Amino acid sequence: MCGIAGFVGEKARQRTCQMIEALKHRGPDGLAVQELGDACLGHAHLKVTGDFPQPVTAGNVTFVYNGEIYNHSDFLPGSTSDTEVLASILKAGIAGFESAAPKIDGEYAFAARDGSHITLVRDPLGIKPLYYGCSEAGFGFASERKALMRVGIRDIRSLSPGCMLAEGRERRFADLPPMQPAIVDEQEAVRLLDEALSRAVWLRLHKDAAVTFSGGIDSALIGAMAPDTPLLTVGLPGSFDVKAAIHAARAIGAEHRHTVYEVTEKDVEEALPGVIYAIESASPVSVSIALPLYILSARARADGYKVLLSGQGSDELFAGYARYEAGYVESRLQEMLDHDQRHLAEVNLERDDAAAMASGVELRVPYLDLAVVSLARQLDPSLKLRVNGKDYIRKYVLRKVAENYFPPDVSGAPKKAIQYGTGIQKTLERLARSHGCDLAGYLQTLYKVVLV
Repeated sequence: MCGIAGFVGEKARQRTCQMIEALKHRGPDGLAVQELGDACLGHAHLKVTGDFPQPVTAGNVTFVYNGEIYNHSDFLPGSTSDTEVLASILKAGIAGFESAAPKIDGEYAFAARDGSHITLVRDPLGIKPLYYGCSEAGFGFASERKALMRVGIRDIRSLSPGCMLAEGRERRFADLPPMQPAIVDEQEAVRLLDEALSRAVWLRLHKDAAVTFSGGIDSALIGAMAPDTPLLTVGLPGSFDVKAAIHAARAIGAEHRHTVYEVTEKDVEEALPGVIYAIESASPVSVSIALPLYILSARARADGYKVLLSGQGSDELFAGYARYEAGYVESRLQEMLDHDQRHLAEVNLERDDAAAMASGVELRVPYLDLAVVSLARQLDPSLKLRVNGKDYIRKYVLRKVAENYFPPDVSGAPKKAIQYGTGIQKTLERLARSHGCDLAGYLQTLYKVVLV
């Protein structure tokens, strides 16, 4: 993973250098730019998979890329670099990429200069961020909004998932698999999901990886499917997540690879300016969700981890939120899930990417592997949300998979949102009161200091 940026127009090199400097936290292993006439492309490198230098020229195309192609050896046997594989694909131009895109297993955002045009491309779920905008001086793009703001671009847009931008217009080149509930048999669903998720986890393993481990079913399953990978938990001492994680780690015999990063109120207060700067928001909801990941990522990086496997996306695939119960009653569950999956990037993924990459840590999300997503969209609604008397069992099929790995008190454990499970929410509210204001006002004050 990395940071990418570029500019077309006046002083393109100068502006690209300014943007890449603003993104250097995303690529601590090196910065580079390349001029191409009135354009310039820049790259901040985080060395995880291979060490192929960027920007890359392949045929008539020069590109910068942020992402991971997990099946890169399918395209170029013997290659250890997914960037090299993308270069081989782009030798045939953007048309060559469009032909290969359905076979790509991974996530990506890239910008390619082909002749006199720059094309921006983003993966079907929007797992990797990419923003763009214009000023009087020209057109720019970057992995984070703050980089564009640094060169005077204010009307900033996020490239839509599964779309490419060329000559000022977005067009879709890839979509999510159809929402067709063809699988109704529980045993078949459990078997297929276990296989698909296990493979997705295996593909994302890395020698410098760890699992963000709250003890909930989503992260617990990843931890169980990655038996040699360290498990990292963050939270206030005695918090719900810390207790749940210790219990879940013990249940799979993983105490020896489990680390708890306990945080204090002082830690939270000191991290606040950094997380607000990283996610470019003072929203109480966004900040309270991002803070635990921001702190965990910083401590993980200090301990030598460059990759974190996380459970994002599970709730939207398998009906994990309480509001889905009303949708089930009203026969709108599939419609709600489809909507939420299509808006995952703007609601969750962009924020979480920024929180982790602030410390140069790559976030990998096995639940959003396209094979897992495709399977989830084929499951009958009753396999996602099951009525049990007056109660609902959310993420039913996922819990049945978890029974292959955990005792019932783990596989059936209730969900607790990260901001509450870690104790972060109450800590933020106490800090705000100590400054004589409500949480929204307190965060807005900090926002004006670090970003305005």
